[in-house]
Amino acid sequence: MYLSTLITIVFLVMAAPAQSTWVVRPDGVGPVKIGMTLSQLNGALRARFSTPKDKEDQGCFYVNPKSHAQLAFMIEDGRLVRIDVDKPGISTAQGIHVGDTEASVKRVYGASVKVEPSQYSGEEGGRYLTVISANGRYGTRFETEKGKVTTFYAGTLTAIQYVEGCE
Repeated sequence: MYLSTLITIVFLVMAAPAQSTWVVRPDGVGPVKIGMTLSQLNGALRARFSTPKDKEDQGCFYVNPKSHAQLAFMIEDGRLVRIDVDKPGISTAQGIHVGDTEASVKRVYGASVKVEPSQYSGEEGGRYLTVISANGRYGTRFETEKGKVTTFYAGTLTAIQYVEGCE
């Protein structure tokens, strides 16, 4: 009895989604890679995401994985172009989370961080802290307010520069 219970527990732990092991990279997160089609994304996540019915929304839209509520995947022209993180719980590969300080981002990424005022900086002193991949195709952008990371996103260099997501 004890051995079968132990085996069952070990199996369940190993089979459970390893949310804590998912880290955002400039070119993906977990098994998800920038550039995947919606069909490939569905296969990688065992999901059933679909293109919106409204023709106006089909060019660019988001899908949200149920197993990782902190994430949103931007699909543009049928391909994954950006991964958005707006809640704590998933970090970059270098360990930065929503809620970390600008100083932490600068310390971790060093001289590769480009700091700019956000489009909506106003009184909150919002900024964009952008890190571009070595090949120049991908990047990660952190949005901050009052010195803290409020959201970050990774993906194609073009997509991370969109101010309002798909808009």
